[in-house]
Amino acid sequence: MGIRSNIIAFLILFCIVGHSQESDFVSGMLLDAETIEPISFASIRVKNRAVGVISNNDGSFRIPLKFRELNDTLEITSMGYDSREIIIGDLITDKLNRLYLNPMLIQLDEVTLKASKKRGKRRNAGNDEKPTSAEEIIGQAIKNIPLNYPFNPQSYVGYYRDYQRKSGGYTNLNEAIVEVFDKGFGTSDYEDSNTRIYEYFGNTNFPVDSLSERLYDYGEYKTKTIPKAYLKSYGGNEFVILRIMDAIRNYNTFSYSFVDHLDTDFLKNHDFSLEDDTYLDGKALYVIDIYKHNWKFMVRGKIYISKENFEIVKLEYATYDALLGTRKISKTSKRIEDRLLYRTLVEYKKQDDKMSPSYISFSNKFEVKVPPVFTVKDVVINFEKKHFEIIFNRVPLRFKVLKDKNYNISYKGKGMDIEKVVLADSVTVQLHPKMNLGDQALEIFYSDPADIGKDDFRIVMDNIMDLDGNKLDFSETYSLMQFREFFVQQQKPVTKYPDERLFMDKNWPIFQDQPILKPDNYGDFWMNTPLLNEGGVVN
Repeated sequence: MGIRSNIIAFLILFCIVGHSQESDFVSGMLLDAETIEPISFASIRVKNRAVGVISNNDGSFRIPLKFRELNDTLEITSMGYDSREIIIGDLITDKLNRLYLNPMLIQLDEVTLKASKKRGKRRNAGNDEKPTSAEEIIGQAIKNIPLNYPFNPQSYVGYYRDYQRKSGGYTNLNEAIVEVFDKGFGTSDYEDSNTRIYEYFGNTNFPVDSLSERLYDYGEYKTKTIPKAYLKSYGGNEFVILRIMDAIRNYNTFSYSFVDHLDTDFLKNHDFSLEDDTYLDGKALYVIDIYKHNWKFMVRGKIYISKENFEIVKLEYATYDALLGTRKISKTSKRIEDRLLYRTLVEYKKQDDKMSPSYISFSNKFEVKVPPVFTVKDVVINFEKKHFEIIFNRVPLRFKVLKDKNYNISYKGKGMDIEKVVLADSVTVQLHPKMNLGDQALEIFYSDPADIGKDDFRIVMDNIMDLDGNKLDFSETYSLMQFREFFVQQQKPVTKYPDERLFMDKNWPIFQDQPILKPDNYGDFWMNTPLLNEGGVVN
């Protein structure tokens, strides 16, 4: 990346970042009162402080103990549930507080219910002046973006993390508190927005998987890849990429495939159908199903739009590999999650008559190839004794390694026959080729070694294993999900920008040698670290 500025380097705090102890927080978990299932991505706001968090995938959250001491109140809202207020002082400090939300009950008359299930109809279809189809509702919502979202500069302070999930648990968890300076929806987010980092932290309380930490590799060995897809490099670091995946903020620029430009491509690239309404904080929302299917990919998603002002409140969007052998996944297949490639979730919430970001989550599936246990350390052409030597890193299984049919030797594309195979020592095999007139081996051993090109000589081995049954050069693979998430804790208009030297370098990894400086009010914000065991019992 070149030599970084001495001024920037001066601003970096070379220290081990301390992490708050669990005793500094009140911990809770949100659960559905009927199903007892965790409620993720719920908004938990400290009522009189204009700050808050979003619940984790397992429904967990934590609030700094100081708000309990101030006897403040939590306001909890989640789509499809009744809102709830809880006095923080009523929460217990030394255990996990389980809090239950009741699913919202909505009375629908028979006529309304029937209309809601018909494609292209809306609940109050009698009003001809308003949109009456899913496409018209989305079109009106896109048209209203300049009215509903902030076009003046805004600042968003929040909790950022990237992590991976393996076998249901978190691994490689990195956390940060950052402030985004967004110049407004009329500007390019990628070019004009800037980010300041208050603190970042590699959380070593969670497992570290060094193989899955590596960069994506689409070269010869493909040690880390996204199956059936390629994660396009837009430029920029992890946080910049996450911001790009907000198709609402980037409504007039390219965000990701199929959504493309939300304002010009979204409607023509998908099929839509209306579902039953839902509610958020007492406000009715249209729920519109998003669908696309071609020979290679399938898209499923939902978009939630306010019935009052046509604000886009939430967008869920997922892309799947549509091929299952010769069959395609149906729209309602239960096996669909096995074919997930990537998913993005973004939600906005009204503040001061404009919609402000609440959170964004982007995840993609990837595969890691484990280095093989049993490999070849070296292959030697012994010109003096006129044979080939294969040196393994482990002791091979004798009866497998001595079979001449398990070797295929070629020189300049022409094969040669093996006369005998000899086990010279525990890990070295000698291959003696036939040396009769016309045999290809003669050309090798009577050539100048300097004349033999790197790609001229080739040995392919098959059906060879070591004493423990490991196949030669066999690499196991395992799948993980990569997550990048940002949860806004405070939003406010920008009155003054900080020194440019404090801004994050967009083209440099967010967790590597970035300028860090905590503001005076840093104590108002916190990292909402998830539970060590997802859904686990901490009490």
